[in-house]
Amino acid sequence: MKIKQLFIGLIGLASLWIGCSENPTKPEYQKEIMIYGNLWGNRPLNQEHAISVKYTWPVDEAYDKVEAAVQNGNVTLTDASSGESWVLRDTDDSPGYYFNEDLVIRPLTTYLLRVEADNQVVTATTTVPPVITLTTDLLQDSLNREYQKNLGFEKPVYVDCECPDDLMIVVDMYCEESWEDARFVNPFFGFEEPESQEDYDGGRNGEPRHIQAFVTYQDLVAPAFENRHTIYWYASMIVFYGRNTMQIMAVDDNYNNYTFAEHRVHSGGVQGGLGLFASMCGETFSLNILEEQP
Repeated sequence: MKIKQLFIGLIGLASLWIGCSENPTKPEYQKEIMIYGNLWGNRPLNQEHAISVKYTWPVDEAYDKVEAAVQNGNVTLTDASSGESWVLRDTDDSPGYYFNEDLVIRPLTTYLLRVEADNQVVTATTTVPPVITLTTDLLQDSLNREYQKNLGFEKPVYVDCECPDDLMIVVDMYCEESWEDARFVNPFFGFEEPESQEDYDGGRNGEPRHIQAFVTYQDLVAPAFENRHTIYWYASMIVFYGRNTMQIMAVDDNYNNYTFAEHRVHSGGVQGGLGLFASMCGETFSLNILEEQP
């Protein structure tokens, strides 16, 4: 009886393996162009801010970043108002990353991206947000003694902008410490420090290491600060002592839609392909938060 049961079980496993190997529900692979790019207002489109142009890759094959790169494509960026156009090129060292150091991105300007490769044409459009002016007494690349009054009410970040109330503002906080060296500003469920990479960032550079807040410009009005547009970042954005990077950016609709859409690669403003083509204006702060010693 046991032998018969074992035999039936093996047949079942074989049937399951055959069914899985054929995988009739597996989606058919389609080779498409995927774009990922963010234009930074008042900054050159240099290699640091290059636009990634790659092909999609079969899910059942090992990814090859060189083979996936769209190399030597015909990539241009055009000012929609003036018609001025720039050719973007990649390099042998960084295939599939297109840039042009002579081009400085202008705020309040609409840019059209056009990619021609492999008999495909992909386009995308973004309008760069207006400049936001940030004012703060926070020390950058220096030491900020940590206690709530110091970093909270005495050193907020004020935001000024000639822009609509519904302009989206993103506050992005990222801890630069390794998980072994990271310590919580406030004990987390009784723990003074993360016990693993998973506790630190979910294993994927996520929370609590990386926290993002999305608010409209109007949402930043703070009665406690004479109704100025204020980012009181300490209350909910800083989690770890040590080196932290904070970015505060005004972002376009493509960035906003891509972030919150269910099918993100179809919602980033790219036509004829997949991905995200967005723009932003903002600043980056490097902070080193030290615990106040008794």
